[in-house]
Amino acid sequence: MSDSEEKENSEDNDVEIYHRINRLKIKAGGDPGGGPGYLDPDAINRAETVVIKSVELYEDEIKAVLENLSDSWKKLKNNNDDSEELDIFYNFANQVKDLAATFGYPLMQHFGLSLREFTEVIDLSRTQHHIIIQAHIDAMWAVYSGGIKDHGDKNAEDLKESVSRAIEKYS
Repeated sequence: MSDSEEKENSEDNDVEIYHRINRLKIKAGGDPGGGPGYLDPDAINRAETVVIKSVELYEDEIKAVLENLSDSWKKLKNNNDDSEELDIFYNFANQVKDLAATFGYPLMQHFGLSLREFTEVIDLSRTQHHIIIQAHIDAMWAVYSGGIKDHGDKNAEDLKESVSRAIEKYS
């Protein structure tokens, strides 16, 4: 291959790289010149402020979901073969779990997860299973009314124990 052919081939293979501004990274608080993983502290503070304000909304949100869960349970226990209502009930239990996890309420999260998991195996024709569901719902209302956030308190442990006993006895 002659020098002119080699030069011609190498020019065909040249790659031109464009360094574009990462606008999404900037918008999220990153600094393109600050290195990998760098986030602007002001952006972090703004995000934390939004989360703190949202936590105040937790009580209203969880109350609405608990009311929907209770209403759905009333419909479901009166109509045992309604699979659509069972799906709705399952989704409300999951929503309790998700809200509680998001806003840092591990006890409510525990009951929401337990109820959701039990809903997956429930036999609505068995009245014993109705007792287990009602124990969960009553415990969640007690957690909400008592403002109990975490597992460590005696009331929290008593509630967990009562639901566990209901599951053990009536499963």
